[in-house]
Amino acid sequence: MNNTLRRITALSLLLGVFCQASLAQNLNVVHSGKWPPYADAGLPQQGLAVELVTTALKRAGYTPVVNLDSLDRILEGGKLGVYDVFATPWFSEERNQYLYYSEPYLESYIRFIKKKDKKFDFNSFADLKGMMIGIVADYAYDETFNQSRDLIKISERNLIQNLLKLTQGRIDLALDDELVLQYEINQYMPNSMAELELLPKPLAVRGIHIGVSRENPDHEKIAAAFDKAIADMKKDGTYDLIVSKHYIYIKKPAQ
Repeated sequence: MNNTLRRITALSLLLGVFCQASLAQNLNVVHSGKWPPYADAGLPQQGLAVELVTTALKRAGYTPVVNLDSLDRILEGGKLGVYDVFATPWFSEERNQYLYYSEPYLESYIRFIKKKDKKFDFNSFADLKGMMIGIVADYAYDETFNQSRDLIKISERNLIQNLLKLTQGRIDLALDDELVLQYEINQYMPNSMAELELLPKPLAVRGIHIGVSRENPDHEKIAAAFDKAIADMKKDGTYDLIVSKHYIYIKKPAQ
């Protein structure tokens, strides 16, 4: 009788585990694969932001299925509900119409970078007048900065082009996220790090969120579960462990 009871109990536990696993909801998580060190298919766990997002969603009881796509298709997919979660968006009122945002799980510090031998301090927009500033086309740095017609903004397709022009003295400043700048310089221009300097005052601080498609009927629930999982990860040390792991290659020059 005892053996029969044990078998029934074991079978019940197995069925419970199976049912729980079957109820775990798959979520199509997408990123562009072109924003290192936050999101890039060639990085460990596809980048700092992607690992934080997938870890949190798993802890919240979901099964993230990671996809790569162009930004235009990601946003269109969010509108249509093709993708459930955009892993790395900054907030904008336009996107808020079709993406339901979590709380920020990372902060993006948008900073200017200059040559060390050039004397310049950034405290306000007035300091930027007359400066030739290298920017990346269609990058959402800061609304006021993007709309300003009083500044000399020279657009290129990618950050490396701006950094090369900066080292050659063809522009006065370049601009990007602090970790992106550190990663790109260390990976592709390590010998230039000693001659470049990040300015201490950021142009803007942008939160990095997940954006859940409002076409998903559980969008509020998913965002809330994600926020709770991130908070729990910060409490138990998982969050800092992931960040530290990625900082090793972000801040260390490539060999």
